[in-house]
Amino acid sequence: MSKFNIWNKWDPLKVCMLGNNFTPEFFDGLPNAVATPLKRICEETLEDLEAYKRILVDYGVHVIQPELDNKKRFLEETRGITKDYGRGPLQPRDHQLILGNRAYTWDKDHPAIGKCLTDYSSKTIKLPLTDNNNLNSATVFMIGKDVYHQPVKSTHFNKIYNFMFKDHRRNTIIDGQGHTDGCFHPIKPGAIISIVYEENYASSFEGWDVCYLENESWDKVINWRKLKDKNEGKWWLLGEENNDEFIYFVNTWLADWVGYVEESVFDVNVLMLDEHHCCVSNPHNEKINAFFKKHKIEPVHVPWRHRWFWDGGLHCITLDLYREGIQQDYFPDRPDHAIDHTKPLPKELQHCMIL
Repeated sequence: MSKFNIWNKWDPLKVCMLGNNFTPEFFDGLPNAVATPLKRICEETLEDLEAYKRILVDYGVHVIQPELDNKKRFLEETRGITKDYGRGPLQPRDHQLILGNRAYTWDKDHPAIGKCLTDYSSKTIKLPLTDNNNLNSATVFMIGKDVYHQPVKSTHFNKIYNFMFKDHRRNTIIDGQGHTDGCFHPIKPGAIISIVYEENYASSFEGWDVCYLENESWDKVINWRKLKDKNEGKWWLLGEENNDEFIYFVNTWLADWVGYVEESVFDVNVLMLDEHHCCVSNPHNEKINAFFKKHKIEPVHVPWRHRWFWDGGLHCITLDLYREGIQQDYFPDRPDHAIDHTKPLPKELQHCMIL
């Protein structure tokens, strides 16, 4: 019996990997202007991860986490390096993919994530690295028989897709804002939360109810504008907008730790515990709360204070490994062959999704 079972985003979650992070002591020895904010980020991140773990366990989820050697220190680890120290095992969804009863991984993430996954099951499939790293649980998602992915440019990479998706109906989509799970999220049959206009789903998810969330401009936040000029909109830590020594350090050494938070709407980046319970980092979004009430979903607040620094939400820092349920066909009228939603199709085959 496989230890992996993922067919959608809403079946009852039973086993989950939760990310981990360095302890504050990792940054011992750095100048105070740099060490103090970094230690605060690490301490509060670990506190929030522990709170998240307690919530998951309370809902009957078995949680596994990558392990770190807490004796290591940044200054020792970076000897002979001039920039870009790799991120810790915080976001396991980035380079792992669970598809039905199979798990795939790439050697692009912190090694602790791969070890955690293979310790859980030795049947994890390691795929070769390519020049395209868009194949992961943040950009590929499955709804029953249908799997959705971004366009493939590489012939080699397309062969990997053919191998992985041979038992599924392939749907090619356009995602113009990075990870798909930061743009839209099917939360249960018939319901989607999205920053993409509702009409884009009229045919691809015919009859599904879409809650459209505005992507508010960060430029309205004065402190953010101060920092944006110095870090190109990649990250934000409140109170450090004038700490140039810290800003330079993050931009130089920790570029791999951050993303482009200006593009992110974390209210979309949620984790469904089952069809009726959803982990959210913002419990105050009235529009999404009303949508949840309409669809009989209870929001479960999980503190995640430094999402604007990590550029990762509650979905990013987890990896579903096992959900109860079986494969279903939620779109039985679709043809069984692959569908490219990025190109015009005959009217009878149109399921156009432009993200």
